[in-house]
Amino acid sequence: MKKTAFIFVPLALCLLCLTACGPGNTVRLLAPPPLAASTLPAPNAPSVSVVNFTDDRMDSATLGVRRDGSSFVTTGDVPLWISRALADELARKGFRVTFAMDAKQARSSNPDYLVTGNVLEVWLKEYSATEMSVQMRVSCTLANRKGKIWSESCNSNQTRTSLPSGSTADNLLLNTLGDLVGPIAQKIMQTVENRK
Repeated sequence: MKKTAFIFVPLALCLLCLTACGPGNTVRLLAPPPLAASTLPAPNAPSVSVVNFTDDRMDSATLGVRRDGSSFVTTGDVPLWISRALADELARKGFRVTFAMDAKQARSSNPDYLVTGNVLEVWLKEYSATEMSVQMRVSCTLANRKGKIWSESCNSNQTRTSLPSGSTADNLLLNTLGDLVGPIAQKIMQTVENRK
């Protein structure tokens, strides 16, 4: 009996420590890797201005739900986080990119193309101490100086099973963001190429 208790106590303490290492309710919006110094657009590359996206989420105060029913929240600006990540991804594709807080500011630089968007969903769900998922959905529009030339609703979702960690939610959001903005930037590039 003593031997069983001796094994049980360390195991219980270990599980308690792992649970304590899980994500807190406040999630950080991690920035994507910075642009490499070698990422320079060609002098004749098209210019694109990305406008800070509009937040159209049904609940912009929370970022999801934990398994205990409490909410995930963030101190970061979700639309700014997504639209800046898209601007960086377009720069990686070779565009001359500027970022603007509104359409008026964007048009003042007279870009060849204007990118606007709406954040429709960013939602984390914690199923257990080891499993979590996130869904992201945005609508995005590309316009030239004559008007809209492409518009689409784009989404990305991921589920991760891993050991409990305080950074699981942060990293899952960042990976899902990359899976969201990468294809959007590719579609924008293809649309621009097809109009040459």
